[in-house]
Amino acid sequence: MNKNDRDALRAAVLIREQLAKRNLPASIVHLSGYSWATIERLQHQIARASGRGWHRAARRLSQEMADALRRYHQDLEMALRTVEAHNVPRISSTPAEIYRDIQALQTEFDEVEIDIANQTISVTTDTIEFEGIDLGQFEIRLDWHRLGSSLAYRLVARDPNPAATNSEVTHPHVQDETLCEGEGHCAIQAALAQGRIYDFMLLVSQVLHTYARGSAYVEMHDWTGVTCSDCGTMMSPDDSYSCQRCGCELCDDCHRLCAACEECYCSGCLSCCPECEMDFCRGCLDECPECGRDVCGNCMEDGLCSSCQAKQIQEEEENHDDNDESTTEGQPADRAGIGTPCRKAHPAENLAAADEKEPGTAAESDRLGEAFVPA
Repeated sequence: MNKNDRDALRAAVLIREQLAKRNLPASIVHLSGYSWATIERLQHQIARASGRGWHRAARRLSQEMADALRRYHQDLEMALRTVEAHNVPRISSTPAEIYRDIQALQTEFDEVEIDIANQTISVTTDTIEFEGIDLGQFEIRLDWHRLGSSLAYRLVARDPNPAATNSEVTHPHVQDETLCEGEGHCAIQAALAQGRIYDFMLLVSQVLHTYARGSAYVEMHDWTGVTCSDCGTMMSPDDSYSCQRCGCELCDDCHRLCAACEECYCSGCLSCCPECEMDFCRGCLDECPECGRDVCGNCMEDGLCSSCQAKQIQEEEENHDDNDESTTEGQPADRAGIGTPCRKAHPAENLAAADEKEPGTAAESDRLGEAFVPA
């Protein structure tokens, strides 16, 4: 007997021993925390989109919410079936029957591996492809020490090509290495309960090669989709917009245009001009040297924003008014009747002024109607 046959026989004996003591408590079930976390996340995103008036995004998110609730309902049904299965009488295969099943696997699958130390037996499927998308090969790994629980086996992607929106979904019906068995649930669980290893592996392989639209974790038409960085909506790459600054993907409702260059940007890469309150990219805003605010080109003139210009004009007018008032208060009188009153000249002063004039020149009177008479 070669090593492969010895390992197969040893595995058959250990599997039979595990089946004999598999009466585990019915409370051992597995519910994916991701499903409920997804529902809570979508609920928050729907509220956010509705609050911003993004009605199209809210409708898309509501559709995703319906899919998430449907998947969570399937998980609950699977947990219920697991609990109910513990109350069903079991008929176990003998070690010889299990050994023959393991031998038969080597003729059905190209790769069969038995790991006695880790108590696992696994087979590898051929390449799986749906709608032109290559998902690669999958390893069906049975942990026989977990027989009787809902985590008795795992599906490991050999060359993963996960969904763009969720890296844990490596197959439309596989999430976190757990298979959504769908209509094959009863047959798969019955084969496990009875130790029919060959039937179990074939049933799981058939489910992996089947794509059931409407009940997938991620539909194939959304497999290579992208997620809007603002609202979280999943969309086709053909319907997405790319921010010119950070490169993030945006949906039709979330992409915004710069009011100057009209390029596409996300909300985080646009700033509101404080003067005209329109959105601009950083390249279309200039810093006002006076107040330090970023202002668009339409609201800048002579190197200042309109607010600083108005403030400067107001200050200049106030300074001009202050200068006029100070000049009027300190200026001396230069005309009669302005400043101090005019004083009447004394007659002696008039005589002195007349002596200084040339001889023969008549002295002028200091008042109208009065003639000067020499002594």
